[in-house]
Amino acid sequence: MAKNKKAKKNNGGIKIKKIHCTAMICSSLLCIALLITVLFTRKNYSKMFSSMHDYSECNKAINEFRDTSDYLSNQARLFAINLDKVFMHNYVEEYTSYCRREKAVEIVELSHVGDEPDIKLKMAYKESQALAQIELYDFKLIVTALKLPDHEVPEVIRNITLNPLDKALTSDQMLEKARYSLFDSLYLHSKERIIRFTAESLNSLVYSYLREERNGDIHLRNLFFASFVGIIILFVLTILVFYLIIFLVLSPLHRQVKNVELGKRMDVCGSYETRYIASTYNSLIEKTEIKTSILKHKAEHDSLTGLINRDAFEQAKKILSESAEPIAYLILDIDFFKAINDTHGHLVGDEVLKKIAFLLLDKFRNTDYIARIGGDEFAIIMTKFGNSPEQVIQAKIDALNKTLQNVSDGLPSVSLSVGVSFSSCGFLKEMEAQADKALYKVKKGGRCNCSFYNFQDNDDII
Repeated sequence: MAKNKKAKKNNGGIKIKKIHCTAMICSSLLCIALLITVLFTRKNYSKMFSSMHDYSECNKAINEFRDTSDYLSNQARLFAINLDKVFMHNYVEEYTSYCRREKAVEIVELSHVGDEPDIKLKMAYKESQALAQIELYDFKLIVTALKLPDHEVPEVIRNITLNPLDKALTSDQMLEKARYSLFDSLYLHSKERIIRFTAESLNSLVYSYLREERNGDIHLRNLFFASFVGIIILFVLTILVFYLIIFLVLSPLHRQVKNVELGKRMDVCGSYETRYIASTYNSLIEKTEIKTSILKHKAEHDSLTGLINRDAFEQAKKILSESAEPIAYLILDIDFFKAINDTHGHLVGDEVLKKIAFLLLDKFRNTDYIARIGGDEFAIIMTKFGNSPEQVIQAKIDALNKTLQNVSDGLPSVSLSVGVSFSSCGFLKEMEAQADKALYKVKKGGRCNCSFYNFQDNDDII
């Protein structure tokens, strides 16, 4: 009877699978469209930002060109009037070293090559260069009139040759001609052309930026509108899909049963009931995984110190043996630890071990493998270290020993003896023997120190 009713309901009706597939296809297409819209929006925003940056840099460059041109003229005039060599040197320093005009032209050319701002600024530069030649020639007249020695005259002025007529002038006449040249109508007309060309360059730059800003604003408005419409459609589609899931969808229950049979986590979807069941089941799975993780941690770590144990350390060495990166292997031994146990008891000895483990974790990196491999023996594998690893390791061991010898915490003073070996390409089995040799060297030399195995001489220890 129930089967018949179900059959009747399905006859001529829309299959849930079709509804689901249609909704998924529509959502996917809409998400793709929104993604494309976002990408185009980002592209146009980047273009507008680049345009703003370009305008700022070019505007600054054009103003810098104009100011530098005025600066050169002022220094030339001040030198001609005051005859102070400081103004001459200021002029030459700007002309030959700072070269702010040339840099300004390069900045504008980089972004607007062949465009109006670039053309006008180059015309201004050409005019400024012509003016500079006049100014440098006037400098030559002045230094000649002042009879300055060659070592006091910049090379760019010293290399200028006066024409025969100017050479025949007296000193006063040379000064008069130079001063007149810097204030005559020809000079002023050149200055006016420089100002006009820079102003035209700046106006062209502003017009270009405003045009780019207007076009970018139109594009952004269209893209934002499209995004807004897409979000509304996606919202409506989402509401529709949830409505169908709550009232029509029975397939999630079937899917959850399959997940349970396969030992997978349930998909948290569907109605409140199916979500509650899925969440409860997944919570149980998570608790099981946590317990498994805890058991795994206990199996791989020393119960007293919390460091990885010998088995886990051996596994790490096996993995690192296939690595191609440099390795540092350290063996650390507590000096006269038996005496501590005999004198203070095993409980104090355990606290000393915990303290050393804590300090090792503090002084070394999270990427280093730190293990307790014996009663009072520790080992460390370091990877991805930079230059001068010996100095770094030595500093760490010195700091450890200094702290361990501090008895302010009530624990007895202890020290560590450390042997170190290196490998340039992964962990090598012989590194253990090499580190042991280095450790033996430390113990033989008085303990509480660090020694490094020397690869160049198998019998020598640093």
